[in-house]
Amino acid sequence: MATLKDIALKVGVSQATVSRVLNQDPNISVTARTRELILESAKELGYLTVAQRVSKKNKQKTSLKATKEDAKRKRIGVAQMFDMQAQKEDIYYLVLKNMLDAECFANHWNIVMLSRNEQGLFVTHEPQPLDGIIAIGSFTKQEIAGFEQLSNNIVFIDSSPEPNKYYSIHPNFKLAVRQMLDACWSKGKERIAYVGMTKTREQDEVMTLDSRYYYYRTAMNERKLYDEDLVIDCQMNAHSGYTAIQNYLSSHDRLPDAFLIASDAIAPGALKALHEAGVHIPKDVGVITFNNTSFSEFATPALSSIEVYLRENAKAAVMCMQMLWNGLRSPKVIVVPCSLVDRGSV
Repeated sequence: MATLKDIALKVGVSQATVSRVLNQDPNISVTARTRELILESAKELGYLTVAQRVSKKNKQKTSLKATKEDAKRKRIGVAQMFDMQAQKEDIYYLVLKNMLDAECFANHWNIVMLSRNEQGLFVTHEPQPLDGIIAIGSFTKQEIAGFEQLSNNIVFIDSSPEPNKYYSIHPNFKLAVRQMLDACWSKGKERIAYVGMTKTREQDEVMTLDSRYYYYRTAMNERKLYDEDLVIDCQMNAHSGYTAIQNYLSSHDRLPDAFLIASDAIAPGALKALHEAGVHIPKDVGVITFNNTSFSEFATPALSSIEVYLRENAKAAVMCMQMLWNGLRSPKVIVVPCSLVDRGSV
């Protein structure tokens, strides 16, 4: 380690002068050049004052403490059904992921993003083991088997692949659709068209009825109002919604009383098609959507939509993970209620 003597010999001044300069003595009188040479030599030789050595030692202790604390933190792997490009088209899952991040950070958990490898399985590129996995969306049996290789603690949000095996959280689709239909029926609107996917790919890769469509069909049948001609099957994105509504308008002389749109992600495309056709909302047709994201809130006009309480879904997932850690292995399905945000678009 360099000493005051080493610096003094290099600069050609006394050790006392070096000490007073390095300790920033305001009463010392030296030329600017001498002061500069002393500081440069100290840096070159790696000399540290007592204060600097104490500061360095404290920083090392703080860093070591932070490292130890970080090592104690739970590590949660997060898997998402959609890639980033798909999330940009349907921000529901992007917002849900952000809510989950916030809840994990609030509990001082570290998030590890899982990504698909060449075989389509989710993997982590970090060496430390995971304390649990929270999976957002629907996944295949093969993907779920891959999760089990990474952790025994798995919680699903927005799907229930095996209710007798895994903890899962999802919105109350039945209640949501009933609220959407009631909002239309209360206005005397009976010819209600469904816009969205009618089938979805479940974890066993078999196409099954989408929950929103299933409850729409069931409720409309109960009132003897169901009509296949009012079902507009399209993907959950704006482009598909635009094309589907365009095709519907060009092939039908009569508008439905209202459009029940299964996802906010469809809404921008659907509204564009209606605007281009000169159809006004709610004067000519009512529109109501699902998810209540910024797509519906800031649409023109603003759209009534179903609030699915994403933060509550994230909180429930965190609670389920804690239950697993506490040895409560009996699976549970948590159904989070929804509510209608009425913006007068019906």
